[in-house]
Amino acid sequence: MKVRECYEAALSFLPETVEDNPEMQKFMTAWCNVLLGEMLGHENTFRRANKSEELKVPPVLTEGEEEIPYNERLVRSAFPYGMARWMFRENEDIAASHEYYGLYITAANEATPIIEGEVRDVYELC
Repeated sequence: MKVRECYEAALSFLPETVEDNPEMQKFMTAWCNVLLGEMLGHENTFRRANKSEELKVPPVLTEGEEEIPYNERLVRSAFPYGMARWMFRENEDIAASHEYYGLYITAANEATPIIEGEVRDVYELC
């Protein structure tokens, strides 16, 4: 998914089109970069599950036609909600902003795989 596609999906929740609200377009790349930072842990969980190299820092995108370089499932299910929360805040609809933040977190958690591993009892007496 490209940054612009994510922006358009998020904008549809208002419901508006790009033509209806052209002034918000200037924020789409910055908003996407914040989402990349917030979702770094989720992306690295995908990478661990697939035995891929983890990212130390989130990537930085510079334009709307760039592909969002995270797992497609995470990007398609969570990123539009995450971006929509700022759109609602920009429109001074704080309740909807909070609602879309909740949808964003839920979608991110549901899209992230669970990795089996050893459980260590941190309260075990020495």
